[in-house]
Amino acid sequence: MQPTGRRPKRRRRVLIGLLIALVVLVILAVVAFIVGDRIFRSAAESQIEQSVSQSLPKGVTGKVRATVGGGSALIQYLHGSFDDVTLVSDGLQVAGAPATATVHVAGLPVHGGPIGSATARFTIGQAAFAKVPALRDVGASTPRLGDGTVSTTLSRTFLGIPLKVAVVLKPSLAGQTVHLRPTSATLTAGPATIPATAIVQQLLPNGVSLCAASYLPRGVEVTGVGVREREAVVGLAARGIDLQTLGTARTGSCG
Repeated sequence: MQPTGRRPKRRRRVLIGLLIALVVLVILAVVAFIVGDRIFRSAAESQIEQSVSQSLPKGVTGKVRATVGGGSALIQYLHGSFDDVTLVSDGLQVAGAPATATVHVAGLPVHGGPIGSATARFTIGQAAFAKVPALRDVGASTPRLGDGTVSTTLSRTFLGIPLKVAVVLKPSLAGQTVHLRPTSATLTAGPATIPATAIVQQLLPNGVSLCAASYLPRGVEVTGVGVREREAVVGLAARGIDLQTLGTARTGSCG
């Protein structure tokens, strides 16, 4: 007969062995989940990139890079939406001008449909503003973007004499309308150049107004406008829009 003291020792060894096996299995399961989640996250990001790149609005070309943030991408998917998605532009062009964009989306549905909310920051080269109707309508030349200012030239004829008025305008945002107010002007008539701020106040008593919403899909709002050397910076926000229908969505209005 075996001593009874050996049986508890054997049991302890068996229990220890089982515990070690369980710990190893748990570790392997966690590693497998993490690796699998990373693979799934990468696949989800690729799908988002393809979907958004194919749905860009008219006049906008390029691609985006997507990053799915938050916790487990797989669990987010099973819940029906991704909590935090960041889109960064890659080779973006707007109306033929180079642009950059960063978009943050909260609540992006995995099977399409309205998002929760989104914010964006766009930087657009001045070439995109070469044919702005509001400036063309007042006889202004292609705008030049500077440090907080927009410069243009008004062409007029007075008593058969061609006149050119170089105008410096300052942009501001009111609702969805961008206002360009003249701050200074210079009149050129032949070889003479004289200050003409009073004259431009007569030519543009209300400045120039641009309806920013008319250039954007309905539901997208402008939250900020700024200009710097040769480019404009625009802030945007939206709620409840479908990113997959941006390319066909009707534009907004300021009325």
